[in-house]
Amino acid sequence: MAPGGIPGVARNCWAGALIVAIALRTHRAAADVGGGGFLTCSSLLSEHFLLQEKSECHYTNGMQRVRYLKRLIWGQQEICYYDSDLGFSVARTELGRPIAEYWNRLEWLSYLWASVEKFCSYNHRRFKNITVGRRVKPRVKISTLKAESSHRPSLLVCSATGFYPSEIATKWFKNGQEETAGVVSRELLHNGDWTFQIQVTLETKPRWGDVYTCQVEHISLQTPITMQWVAQPDSGKSKMFIGIGGFVLGLSFMVLGLLVYQKNKKGELQVNEGAPPGLRW
Repeated sequence: MAPGGIPGVARNCWAGALIVAIALRTHRAAADVGGGGFLTCSSLLSEHFLLQEKSECHYTNGMQRVRYLKRLIWGQQEICYYDSDLGFSVARTELGRPIAEYWNRLEWLSYLWASVEKFCSYNHRRFKNITVGRRVKPRVKISTLKAESSHRPSLLVCSATGFYPSEIATKWFKNGQEETAGVVSRELLHNGDWTFQIQVTLETKPRWGDVYTCQVEHISLQTPITMQWVAQPDSGKSKMFIGIGGFVLGLSFMVLGLLVYQKNKKGELQVNEGAPPGLRW
């Protein structure tokens, strides 16, 4: 039994078939190669094992530094790779050694050396041509996260979603004055549709009537988007104030009614005393 649990005959079959497939791919599309860079050796292995070939481009400082990686993964293990920073291929397992040795032949290395320009730089320019001038406006909303304790400040969350490109500026204002303390910007997130989203929170203790404004500036906008949130009275305190107000109002009406009654009663007594004896009641 060969390393990795693969029978020796099958392992040699796979390695030989792979090298042949790679050689064919140098000049033309190999019939043995499946779409998307996936290869198989034979029906003996194809049901249980999968070979993945992945090409990666890593960009630093725009296009100032480009790194090209070509990786072979058998099953779930990387067996060999080519790194343009090294300039040659490296085997990670015994199974990948013959592949790395083949890749390190001059005719194949010359192909890999050119991949930085032919593959990475070309695709970067193509992507750039597609995205140049692309503008998608952000959608903005404000949400609240109320603190469990009344002594702790609440959080106001300004969310900007679905925008492109990624550069965006978000500011918080309280009653017209910009807030800087307590403002936290979370990490910019990539969506799966070439758009971005971000959340900027404000830690504050809102008072009744305070007006909070989230302002978002983006290249897709002619004028900034502004969303407002107005602090409302606490529902528990509001009910208490309403109850107290109702009690005071009811007490006022009761006192007023009592005064009117006493006044009318006094007037009746005065009229009765001034009337002739036969007309008194």
